[in-house]
Amino acid sequence: MRQTSTLGGNGMTKQEENELESLLMELTEGDFSSEQSHRLVELMKQSPEAKQQYLEYCQMHTMLAWEHGVLGEHQLPDLSSTPELLSSSFRIWKPLAMAAALVLAGLVLWSPWGTSSKMKPGEPVASLTRSVAASLELFGASSDFVNGSAVRTGSYQLDEGLVQITFESGVEVVIEAPASFEIHSPEFMILNEGRLAANVPPEGIGFTVETPDAEVVDYGTEFAIEVVGERSSEVHVFKGEVEVRPKEQDPLINPVRLVTNQATRINHSSFIPLGISVDDQRFLRSLDEPDPSYSGSVRELLPLAYYRMAVIDDGQTLKDASKGQKHTASVVKGVKRRQPFAPGRIGSSLRLDGPRRGGYAQISPSLELPTREFTIMAWIRTKTFPRDAVLVSDMSLSGDETFRLGLVGDHGHLGFTLVNEERSLQIVDSSPLPLEDWTHVAVVKASESLQLYRDGVLVSSEPMDGFQARAHKPFSIGGTPKKSDGRRRYQRSGFWHGRIDELAFFESALTSEQIEHLFNITPSN
Repeated sequence: MRQTSTLGGNGMTKQEENELESLLMELTEGDFSSEQSHRLVELMKQSPEAKQQYLEYCQMHTMLAWEHGVLGEHQLPDLSSTPELLSSSFRIWKPLAMAAALVLAGLVLWSPWGTSSKMKPGEPVASLTRSVAASLELFGASSDFVNGSAVRTGSYQLDEGLVQITFESGVEVVIEAPASFEIHSPEFMILNEGRLAANVPPEGIGFTVETPDAEVVDYGTEFAIEVVGERSSEVHVFKGEVEVRPKEQDPLINPVRLVTNQATRINHSSFIPLGISVDDQRFLRSLDEPDPSYSGSVRELLPLAYYRMAVIDDGQTLKDASKGQKHTASVVKGVKRRQPFAPGRIGSSLRLDGPRRGGYAQISPSLELPTREFTIMAWIRTKTFPRDAVLVSDMSLSGDETFRLGLVGDHGHLGFTLVNEERSLQIVDSSPLPLEDWTHVAVVKASESLQLYRDGVLVSSEPMDGFQARAHKPFSIGGTPKKSDGRRRYQRSGFWHGRIDELAFFESALTSEQIEHLFNITPSN
């Protein structure tokens, strides 16, 4: 049970009263460290009585200083912008209460716990190791950031893109826009809003990230945080251990220990930790693309083009990872300007936001599939099922289309359609795709049949029956091209809502054994 003082009657424990008294003495008579400032503001946030005692102490100390002529040398600024700090009981001592309020305001604004003002830029404590189409601003300083730029203490705003910051201790953080954050030291930063993923080596144990709702202390781990304005903070641990300390006056709310594959949410309205499922598909934790056996096996089959959806610094290029590497694709962003990369089945993926945003990617016109045999293969993930959403299509600006791989109808059934001057040929999976899960898909045009595979298994097939395919080019990924004025195609706005990864085009018909093998060797999530 929490023991409170019967003498003070202020809701603080006796130990907290003694601690407060010691801190106040150090504030006025000794060297006051940043840790002591942090603790003093914490006590005042937890207890209004502690703030009252602080003001009374400052009043008394200021009276003595004034009496002995010390304050006569100082000019007190106008604190009219902070009337809440001036208790009516001190108005007869207005100059003294103003001095006390000034000290309090200075502590709150200088302390890492205060976020109501912008920090002034300070000393370099980290470096910018990656910048992906980023619009990064450091308050009060020039903001011309490039890879390798020094990152100083201060207040930052990231309006677009991604940044990877490496601290002196080796701690790496990836921050995704939109985000607002402050860097106070190599071991401490504040995330006011946005997403952050951290990788902490043994040398960085103790690295701390504060949010409006909690303080997250690392014990050597890989974790991520998302802050949604004044609503909530979430902490997800992918490896290792962290301690989450809610910012709440109630002493019965203890810190939360999270270990591998655990997560918690702290709502701003209650500060009570809520256990949730860890989400390894929300946070882009690394900007480097791994090279597992899957990608090596795909290259051994000599694809015409292979888009691994690796993160590229310009935020719009999809690099061709095939042997020739000549069929680059470019992301055509929709109305939302966030960067297009997200966690993928392997490394990163292309993220598309559906008909409302209208984003897609356009492949170089140099890529042309043969009409006799070909294979298209990818890992895909759906968030919703937009009507007739496109995975890959060769629709032109005039509306001419010879083939389409994508959803058929409204309920998540994947299909492939070939069209010539006389007729069309279509295969459709009878089972809908799962939402929010990865699926391996492949469509094969052989000389005698058209085949659709899902997770390594043949799910639909139709004989060609003499069907003569037309030449296919150029290609779009995740949507259909826009007119020159930027407007979406009316009645053809089949934009993918979800993610696409490891997209490969082959000039041969892969066998069922090859497709099954590639599905089986994909590393687990």
